[in-house]
Amino acid sequence: MDASSYSYEGDVCVHTDPATGYQYKWNTEEKKWEPKTNTETQVVANASKEPKYEIVGNTYVYKDENGRLLEWDLSAKEWKPKVEIQAKRITKNPDEEFDSSDASDEEKLLEQKRSVISHHVCVNSNGVKTYTDPSDGTVFEWDEEKKAWFPKLDEEFIARYQLSYGENVIAEPEPMPEPHIHTKEPQPKLEKKQVSEPSWFELDETKNTKVYVTNLPTEINEEEVVEFMQKCGMIEKDLETGKHKIKLYRDENGQVKGDALCTYIRIESVDLALRILDGSVLKDKTVGVERAKFMLKGDYDPTKKPRKRKKKDVEKLKRKQEKLFDWRPDKLRGERSRNENVVVLKRLFKPEEFDVNPAMLLEYQRDLREECAKFGHVKRVVIFDRNEEGVAQIFFKTPEEADRCVEVLHGRWFAGQKITAETWDGQTKYRKDETEEEKSARLKKWSEFLTKEEQEESDD
Repeated sequence: MDASSYSYEGDVCVHTDPATGYQYKWNTEEKKWEPKTNTETQVVANASKEPKYEIVGNTYVYKDENGRLLEWDLSAKEWKPKVEIQAKRITKNPDEEFDSSDASDEEKLLEQKRSVISHHVCVNSNGVKTYTDPSDGTVFEWDEEKKAWFPKLDEEFIARYQLSYGENVIAEPEPMPEPHIHTKEPQPKLEKKQVSEPSWFELDETKNTKVYVTNLPTEINEEEVVEFMQKCGMIEKDLETGKHKIKLYRDENGQVKGDALCTYIRIESVDLALRILDGSVLKDKTVGVERAKFMLKGDYDPTKKPRKRKKKDVEKLKRKQEKLFDWRPDKLRGERSRNENVVVLKRLFKPEEFDVNPAMLLEYQRDLREECAKFGHVKRVVIFDRNEEGVAQIFFKTPEEADRCVEVLHGRWFAGQKITAETWDGQTKYRKDETEEEKSARLKKWSEFLTKEEQEESDD
């Protein structure tokens, strides 16, 4: 130990490092050496001397007289030997022990380059690291995010680039590839099926339930044809009119020509009619029955093609046909009919009342629902405002509720009139269709009524 490096300032022992010129003072309480002045101040003070230290990261490194590499520990405030981490060598055999003497030439060259770069690294006041290439003077900046050196794009670099390559465009660094986002691949568009031109078609015999009847008596009518043809099966009914699908062909004067078209529900009825009715006698006429065949006469006119049924209409027809062939009865023994759930009330009002005040219709519905709710669950209230008898129908959930309503309301006085209550027979229709003149007059009065209400609200 060199005693000349120690001195005293009062009671404080001061040690001067002969290698760096740093001064330390002894802390008697913590029993350790502390820098006498700030590290940066000492570095600046010794800047005129030949520097033996270098800046690495945010600390200092230097070699002492013995060649040891020391590093300044910021937390302990003292110099400590720098620990170098040796890169592990990749070996083909995992059990082979590492020998530092076997390091490859590439690793040595990489270590030399790192050592050269570290000697030319500078840190400015903003904490940005820069490195100047000694070969061509190019200045690089350290990108902390990408952990790589990039050329500093200043005016000097642009001038040097243009001088070397004679171009005015600086190649920008390639952008980082965007992360691949899995998106749902669009489904290929389905080509719309082209609508074929309307044309004539042949009806499949396995689905043809129509028969053509010839040599019928000229004085026959539709009802007699239905009675004659029903011997071999049920005849289909029209959904809208409810009439049997029997067509009697007539001449220009409206007289029956003696032939007809009949549509059965089941294909089996066609075979039965061909065996039984073909050749039979009806009013001294030998009737002929054959499968109906349709032939095009003249040019095809698509406007005369029957309207295609809606899906709900087809399902409704199917349910009706299945019900016709169902062996089960409409109701069980002792079970009451559905029409017995409905009560018919008469002499409730006069149709003229609604012409004067159309809002009375809603008041009648509300009053009847409140009154009849005492007898059970009211599903619906229908008022036939054009019926001269002042009729309304009350739909209950069960026949027993309807019976209680008839028992209580029959003969009761309502709005100054003695009403009648009875169970609906399921057949009588109380709706009265109004003429066009009556309809236009009613709508006109209703429009005047609404206009009057709007004016009264605006005046208020």
